[in-house]
Amino acid sequence: MKRVGVIAAITLAGAVLAASAAWAAEAPATTSTQPPKNLKKVGDHWTPWDPPAPGPDSYIIVKDDTLWDLAGKWLGNPHLWPQVWDQNRYILDSHWIYPGDPLGVPGKPTVVPPEGPPAGEEAEAEPVAAPAPPAGDRPAPSPAAPPLIPLGDVSDVYCSGAIEPVVEPPALVIAGRESEKDHLADGDVVYLSLGRAQGIAAGAEYAIRRPEGAVVHPKTAAVLGTFVRRLGKIRVLVAQENTATAVVVQSCSEMAVGDEAWPWEEIPIPRASSLPEFDRWDAEPSGGPEGYVVASRDGITWSGIGHVLYTDLGSSLGVRPGSVLSVFRDQPQGLPRVMLGQAVVLETREGTSTVKVVESVKEIGIGDRVELAQ
Repeated sequence: MKRVGVIAAITLAGAVLAASAAWAAEAPATTSTQPPKNLKKVGDHWTPWDPPAPGPDSYIIVKDDTLWDLAGKWLGNPHLWPQVWDQNRYILDSHWIYPGDPLGVPGKPTVVPPEGPPAGEEAEAEPVAAPAPPAGDRPAPSPAAPPLIPLGDVSDVYCSGAIEPVVEPPALVIAGRESEKDHLADGDVVYLSLGRAQGIAAGAEYAIRRPEGAVVHPKTAAVLGTFVRRLGKIRVLVAQENTATAVVVQSCSEMAVGDEAWPWEEIPIPRASSLPEFDRWDAEPSGGPEGYVVASRDGITWSGIGHVLYTDLGSSLGVRPGSVLSVFRDQPQGLPRVMLGQAVVLETREGTSTVKVVESVKEIGIGDRVELAQ
């Protein structure tokens, strides 16, 4: 898996940086190439975010810092950079962190100053340690649990979309745009079809989605649901009586007038201590549920490492986020099946799952087989 650092943006006095940012990733398929819009001066530096005031346990970002490097320094493993971001959610796009902004340090203890607590506050009594048992009676220390690494990145879980049951479209859609552009991206202002009278409030966040047609099973021809593409996230700036003004804060794909707005839901990134080793010559079935690759996110015929696919194995068969699927191809006349690769499950529905290919020795196509390996 490629490792792409999360680059700290360099701000110069008096300069205003502009443009868009894709979501952060340990190993993203696409990366932000331009900083966010609407810089403002906070203290003595420029930033697009709304950072909190630095505290005694804050670290101040300096030039050339990355969340990847800071996670390696603070947590001993750069793959744990999402934990740093989780503690600093004022940063809306982790591709861009700004010198002068503060960062909370995961797991950093609060230190009581030597002169004691502030006036009017009482210091907590220090616990008294029990006498240590004799050396021969002491239990052996438990081995440290291996660190959990993310099996995908933010763009994987928020931009992959899913095969959804057929539902009625919402009344809330993008009704207009401020700019003359045909498509919308980060920083663009949009207008919504509902407003204050219909319960829309400033600060509310919505996922922008676009249904793209029925998904038909490649073998049975059964309709599995509708493929719904996730396009990004908007935040309401102000709600008028029967409309609302919002800004695009995260984008996966270009948005357009008519795209649907659904209440925003957080999606956890699957994590595991390790992945099972892939052996292309081990063609023996695992005994787990088997299914098919039924669609690809990008509509391509053949897929490989990093591509997102959809299968007909869902939660009803015990598949969950973080599960590992073996991908293979059956051969005729009783010949051993051909092992193609390995995929991790990002998200599930009752009868389908969204997966990311993490190992591939041959191209994977619609109709190839999958099996729950772990």
